[in-house]
Amino acid sequence: MTATVAIERAYHRLSPVYDFAFGGILDEGRRKAVAEMQLRPGQRVLEIGIGTGLTLPLYPPTCRVVGLDLSVPMLAQAQERLSQRERGPRVRLLRGNAEQLPVAAGSFDVVYAPYVMSVVSDPVNTAKELRRVCAPGGRIILLNHFQSEHPAAAWLERFVEPMTRYVGFKTGLALTPLLEEGGLRALSIEAVNVPPIWKLVVCAP
Repeated sequence: MTATVAIERAYHRLSPVYDFAFGGILDEGRRKAVAEMQLRPGQRVLEIGIGTGLTLPLYPPTCRVVGLDLSVPMLAQAQERLSQRERGPRVRLLRGNAEQLPVAAGSFDVVYAPYVMSVVSDPVNTAKELRRVCAPGGRIILLNHFQSEHPAAAWLERFVEPMTRYVGFKTGLALTPLLEEGGLRALSIEAVNVPPIWKLVVCAP
C-alpha cells in the first residue's frame, strides 16, 4: 500500500467523526489563520486539505477559494456544507494530492495548509508545491503541529508517532528543517489552540 493510499484510507475512516473530533478544539487556529490572510476583494485562496469545509464559513464573501482534498467522503461533506449556506465566497472543490497540486504556478494570493503538513508523506516536497503555486508577493500559511523544541517532549512525540500514524498524522515533524528545505521564509510564528501545541506559521515564498 502506498503512503497516499494509506492517508486516503485513514481519512475515509475519520470522515464520519471528523467535525466532532477536530472541529471545536482546532477552531481558534482556523480563525486566526483566516485573519492573518488579510484578504482583499477578489483575492484567490487555495486551501489544501479542506476536509469537510470547516474553514469555509470564515472566508469573506469577496474572495475566491479553491479547496483541495484527497478524500472523496471529506469533499462530499464540504460540498454539503456549501449547499447549506446562503452567501459566501465563490468556492470550487477539487480532489487532488498536496504533493502534486493540479494548479498552475503562481495562481494564488494565499496558499493555506491547515493541519496538513504532518499528514502528507513528503512534507518538504509539499512545501515546495505550496511555494510553486503562490503568486509573487503572496503568503503561505501553515497551521500544524510541529515537533516540540523541548527534548523530553520531542522524545515523547517521536515515541507515540507509530500510533498517531494510524489516524493519519505524524507527531515528529520539525518546523525549521521543513522551512529551510522547502524554501519558505517564516514571517511570524504563533502558538494557537488549547493546549497551544499547534503553530500558525505565516511564510513568504
